[in-house]
Amino acid sequence: MGAEYRQKGFTLIEVIVSLSLLAVMSVMAYQALTVVLDANERSRDLAKQQQRLHRAWKIIGRDLLHMRARPFSDGLGKIEKPYETDPSEFGLRFSRGGGPLLEANPSGVSRVYYTINTDQQLQRTSWAITASPRIIEGTTTILIDEIEEVIAEHLSSEGIFTRDWPPINAAQEATLPRMIKITILLTNGLTTSRLFPGVVSE
Repeated sequence: MGAEYRQKGFTLIEVIVSLSLLAVMSVMAYQALTVVLDANERSRDLAKQQQRLHRAWKIIGRDLLHMRARPFSDGLGKIEKPYETDPSEFGLRFSRGGGPLLEANPSGVSRVYYTINTDQQLQRTSWAITASPRIIEGTTTILIDEIEEVIAEHLSSEGIFTRDWPPINAAQEATLPRMIKITILLTNGLTTSRLFPGVVSE
């Protein structure tokens, strides 16, 4: 008789072990892929946030560069100072020049408000100097989302930084701060600051 040929197969235990190892490797590969995808998504979100911050800083810097020592009438009898803060919450209000010279606003001066809305967004609203913010709805732009806090500090003529402007108990009437430091804190823990030169109006 010829040599007996016998084919050896896998036992049930070997099959179960192989499938278990395959399942474990599949789970590990899926988890690794999830980590990579989450990291990529966070990187994209961070890049978008940095772009929005860069754009916001450009707008804020341009506004502060064109500050004007010009009071503003709200159209209902109240005269606002050229630059002032809201003592109860973050808010900046100031007059800004450098705008287009239009028939409705031949001076090119506008009034700018920076506030944090109820959705925790930093927003900018502007009116022509001839408009009334209590009667006419201004032009609003959302600059940054997920705001935790915005802090504005102002350098007075005495060389002191204060959050309130005009400074409380100032020795003399202050029109515009000599320097402005703005700090933006986001809900994800990111903090960024900029220091802007003010305008010496004397």
